Amino acid sequence: MRVFFNARHDAHDVKAEFYHGQTISALDDPRRMGIIRDALAHKVAARLVDPTDHGMAAIRAVHDAGYLNFLSHAWQDWNNAGFDGAAVPGVWRAMVTGIGDANLNPGDKSAHAASVLPDQCHILKKLGQYAYATDTPIGDGSWQAAYWGAQTAISAANAVMKDGEASFCLGRPPGHHAHRACYGGHCLLNNAAIAAQHMRAMGADRVAVLDIDQDHGDGTQDIFYQRGDVLTVSIHADPDNHFPFFSGYAHETGAGDGLGTNLNIPLAENAGFSGFSDGLGLARQKIIGFDADMLVVSLGVNAHEVEPLGTLGLTTENYFAIGQQIASLGLRTLFVMEGGYAHDVIGQNVVAVLSGFLGGIGGNP
Repeated sequence: MRVFFNARHDAHDVKAEFYHGQTISALDDPRRMGIIRDALAHKVAARLVDPTDHGMAAIRAVHDAGYLNFLSHAWQDWNNAGFDGAAVPGVWRAMVTGIGDANLNPGDKSAHAASVLPDQCHILKKLGQYAYATDTPIGDGSWQAAYWGAQTAISAANAVMKDGEASFCLGRPPGHHAHRACYGGHCLLNNAAIAAQHMRAMGADRVAVLDIDQDHGDGTQDIFYQRGDVLTVSIHADPDNHFPFFSGYAHETGAGDGLGTNLNIPLAENAGFSGFSDGLGLARQKIIGFDADMLVVSLGVNAHEVEPLGTLGLTTENYFAIGQQIASLGLRTLFVMEGGYAHDVIGQNVVAVLSGFLGGIGGNP
C-alpha cells in the first residue's frame, strides 16, 4: 500500500494541553507518526511516498479565507503580543445560533467565525473567534505541519484518482474536528474534507467520507452539511457524554441540497465490536445507496480499549474486521489518519485496519 507520509509533521510540537481543568502532556505528540510508520514497515508492504506541494487552492476550497489568514499568522501574532509558550485562547465569543436552526449544523461555530477580523486586532480576540476548545495549542511550527498534512492528503487523493490503488495519508495534526472556519480537538486543517473536495474537483461525481474515529467528525459534517455531492457518515461515541458534545446526533441529517447526505451513528459507552459493527453495517448501506465512486476514510483508532479517552472498548482484532468490512464496499479508497494516542497499540491498530482492508480486496497485507 502507498503511504503518503507528512515528514514535516514534527514541526507541530506543543508540549502540553489543557484538559478537564488540568494541564497534561499533549496527546497528539510527534512520536505517534514514527510508531505507525515503523509498524507499517514491519507488517504491511508499505511504500512511503513524499507529498508534492500543491499550494493553497485545494485548502481554500474547503476553509474560510479569514480563518486561513489567522492560522498562518497566529504564532507570529502571539509572539508579537509578548506571550511565551503555545498560543491558547482565553476568551470566547458566546454562541447565539446553531442548535435548533434547520439551516445550520447544530453546534456549528463557523457562522460566527466566518466574519473577517481586522489584522490589527489582538491575538486573544482572534483565538477566541476561531478556536472552540482549549485542547489545540498553536506552536512555532504548527502551520507548517498542518499545511504539509493537507499537501499529503491532496497528493494521496491525486494518486487514488489516477490509478485507483488504495492509499494511506499518514500525518498530523489530525483534521476531522477542523470546521470551515474554526479549530479544536487537536485539528487545524481538515485533511479528509480537503481530499474529498479535491476528488470532486478532479472529476469524481460522488464522494463518501466515512469517519470511524471515536469522536464525531464535526468539522467534516460542517463543511459538507448543505451539499448533496459529498456524503458524510460518522460512527462515534454518544455526544451527550463525549467530545465534541454539541454535534453528532442522529437527527442531524443535512440541510438544503445536503438534506439526507449526513448520517451520524452515535454509540453507547462500551458498545464494543457488536455495536460498532452494527453501526458500520448502517454506514455501508448508506454509502451503497449514495452510489459513491470514491471513499475517504477518516481513520481514527481511539476507540480501542486501552486508549486514554477510549469508551467503546474495541480490540486490535476488531480493527482488522473493520478493515475487511470497509473493503467490502469495493470503492476506490483513501485512508486519512485521525486520532489514536496510546503509543503501545496505535501502530498495531492502524496496521490491523489496513491489513484487513487489503486482505478484503485480495491484496497482500
